[in-house]
Amino acid sequence: MKPKIIGIVGGAGPFAGLRLFERLLFLSSRQYGCYKDGDYPQVLLNSFPFSDMLTDKKNPKLLKTELTLSLNQLRAQGAEVLAIACNTLHNFLEEDQEQEDLIHLPNLLGEELRLDEVPLVLCTRTSRENKLHKKFFECRYPELSLQEKVDGIIDRILQGESRSIARDLLWVIERGKAEAVILGCTELSLFSGELASSTKKVIDPLEMLAKKMLERSFKENQKAPA
Repeated sequence: MKPKIIGIVGGAGPFAGLRLFERLLFLSSRQYGCYKDGDYPQVLLNSFPFSDMLTDKKNPKLLKTELTLSLNQLRAQGAEVLAIACNTLHNFLEEDQEQEDLIHLPNLLGEELRLDEVPLVLCTRTSRENKLHKKFFECRYPELSLQEKVDGIIDRILQGESRSIARDLLWVIERGKAEAVILGCTELSLFSGELASSTKKVIDPLEMLAKKMLERSFKENQKAPA
């Protein structure tokens, strides 16, 4: 049977959605043996122009409306396995949108993390203020001075900067008071491949999300043996 159609809510920021798309294709080849065009799952990327969600000017009601619209647009196009390529957007997810077809990223972390200690989550100030990740698993956030540096790095990534980002992110990771660090903003995932020199265990949720989406797309679409 053909894999289930995958739908990605992107746009927050746009390159994070593209990164998830790329990982889906790469892992489809490596883990599921796809090499012919027809082997791969159909992937729909809705790079939605979301309103501001990182400053005091954010409008939660508007963001909830936009997120609901972006998810339903994918469903209308036939997507059966959905995910939001942004941690922060989960703060604005309406309860009626938490359907079985949606893989909830922070909840996925809570279900699949197997750590011996409490991890440090590097995320946006919005997610920190709402204690987004703490709703799903035990974790800690960086002290405020370090959070300011994380916010600055995220802002630079959104502006398209790449020079010295990995170096500055490594500096933050090494000063975090935890042996395991979660890249709790998908913008940071864009530089996950450049963090191998860290002495900490660095966890990329976007990679976990890609694997879970493919698991649902391929394996859950197979008929059980008679």
